Amino acid sequence: MTLSSDNPLADRSHLPYQLPDFAALTAADYREALFAGMEQQRAALSTLAAADAPASVENVLHAWEASGTLLERTLLAFEAVWLANSTPELDALREEAGPLLAQHADAIHLDASLYARFVALDARARDGEVALDAEDAYLLSETLAAFTRAGVALGAEDQARLRELNTELAELGARFQRVNRDARVAGAVIVSDAAELDGLTGEEIAALDAGDGTWRIELVNTSQQPLLAKLRHRPLRRRLFEASVSRGLGGEHDARAIIASIARARSRKATLLGYENYAALSISAGCAKTTDAVNALMGPLGRAARAQADADAAVFAARFADLEPGEEFAPWDWEFVADLVRAERFGVEEAELAPYLDVNRVLEAVYVAAHDLYGITFEPRPDLVGHTPEADVYEVRDADGSPIGLFLMDFWARPTKQGGAWMTPVVNQTTVFRSLPVVTNNCNYTPSTTTISWDGVTTMFHEFGHALHGLFANTKYPSRSGTSTPRDFVEFPSQVNEFWSMVPDRVLPADLLAKLDAASSFNQGFGTVEIMAATLLDQAWHQTPLEELPATAEEVEAFEERALAAWGVDSALVPPRYRSAYFNHIWGSDYAAGYYGYTWAQVMDADAVAWFRANGGGTRENGDHFRRTLLAPGGSVDALETYRTFRGRDPELGPLLERLGLRL
Repeated sequence: MTLSSDNPLADRSHLPYQLPDFAALTAADYREALFAGMEQQRAALSTLAAADAPASVENVLHAWEASGTLLERTLLAFEAVWLANSTPELDALREEAGPLLAQHADAIHLDASLYARFVALDARARDGEVALDAEDAYLLSETLAAFTRAGVALGAEDQARLRELNTELAELGARFQRVNRDARVAGAVIVSDAAELDGLTGEEIAALDAGDGTWRIELVNTSQQPLLAKLRHRPLRRRLFEASVSRGLGGEHDARAIIASIARARSRKATLLGYENYAALSISAGCAKTTDAVNALMGPLGRAARAQADADAAVFAARFADLEPGEEFAPWDWEFVADLVRAERFGVEEAELAPYLDVNRVLEAVYVAAHDLYGITFEPRPDLVGHTPEADVYEVRDADGSPIGLFLMDFWARPTKQGGAWMTPVVNQTTVFRSLPVVTNNCNYTPSTTTISWDGVTTMFHEFGHALHGLFANTKYPSRSGTSTPRDFVEFPSQVNEFWSMVPDRVLPADLLAKLDAASSFNQGFGTVEIMAATLLDQAWHQTPLEELPATAEEVEAFEERALAAWGVDSALVPPRYRSAYFNHIWGSDYAAGYYGYTWAQVMDADAVAWFRANGGGTRENGDHFRRTLLAPGGSVDALETYRTFRGRDPELGPLLERLGLRL
């Protein structure tokens, strides 16, 4: 497809930092650039594969990275917009493009002649004919491994079947994302009697006002809903909880058949590629390497958390009996009672924190923390338009005034936006092609929001940690820049950034922080069980043999129940953080068999925080060390080697167990 010269994606953007001209882009522009980008990359890689010159860094690695320039520019811009502010046209394009991109990736990674050029470069490097620096060597090694995992060694018949499976999976994944988003929106709870909102502040009630005499409680991505901790009206708590955990399980937005099909197709793919199961295939690309390593940590941790949650449940049930004599303690009561007991035991109440949790004040604290630790500054750029019209654009500069990149912040919820909070790259940093980074953060606050919860504070610091990972990138190749690390590593730097919210007087005064610190392990059994249940449910879907996986929608819930029981994390009171039917991480995102990565990364996070505590805390010297050794390399070298460079050794489990108040 010929790319129109007036398409804003046709060349590098003329805007600062190559920021895409979002205001000018249309669905038609994205579509045209996407098809042209695939065509250009195929042509460039055909030239690479057919070259007669001896393989070199420039004619293999540089050419490989340059081949996808237009396609990467298009996909990064499109994904940022689609996630935050989609339209029917963008939805349709994503569903159309998914299978085509899967076929495009297969055409590349199943090309034996292209693979041979990388093999030739590897041989020349081993023979001393070509000098590779550390980044060249790692890109070459990872690319060879990616070709192998993708099936380049398969015969023609098996490759044809693999292509069919990959196309099918792309189609199913796009369908799941749409169904999941629609189920979340449709699952909103409508309240017609204001008395049922007892326990909420006036501001919170106003934020729910639908303008027609009713109040609308939108669902968030997770099983637990934030307002369950506040609503005093028990029947409404039940309605809200049941709306959350039943979404996707039937009706117009039934996701069950989709996820059963995805799981079965992935199992077939893994078998075709010679892996015991899909989890083995997925985990082989991470830090953990094997399912045995994942199971050896996650299983015992889940069971230890379940034991702690059972002990907490007995305490909370006794307290609930005082509130509702004769009633049975239920899952929709847990967070409400836990907050009550926390306040009674530690003096921590949401109302006491609220004056300090103005959303803009918290964001300012995020910037102050980054300035204190790294010396960077943030300058508003109202002249620039972000990936949504409501996004704020900031220019980020280093301590010496030199430019780092752009940061785009989109606070606000809208029906066309995915749920939760996330970071995306828009322009990847690269020294070879001379680009500085542009990254986004995205939240889901209503425009009337003034204060957020403490969990919201943690989330804001966490997502900005991802943004810093992208902004501080200092790598040769765009494909290895910033957050382009293994899935079981990428959450680690952002988890460390959560720690800086706990500096006295940054967000909260010292006396309130002391209360929070004293209560830090309170209710951790619940929090850990819901995460471990989701983690182990993910592994069950991707470690179970094909013949034991659900074949129909009706079998999905029974499979989920058996899986949780088998791992010892089934609980009538604590559902998984995500039930199967709305587990977007594993069905619609890149975390299939990889949700364990959050906990795997937590081991490194807790160990790294212990290092900061032992070495003077958030000093500029410590910040620069973390930035240089861990954030800047991104995925350009082995992730565990960057940890060893930072810490001086491998991560240890002890600090995480201490944080969670658990014993294995």
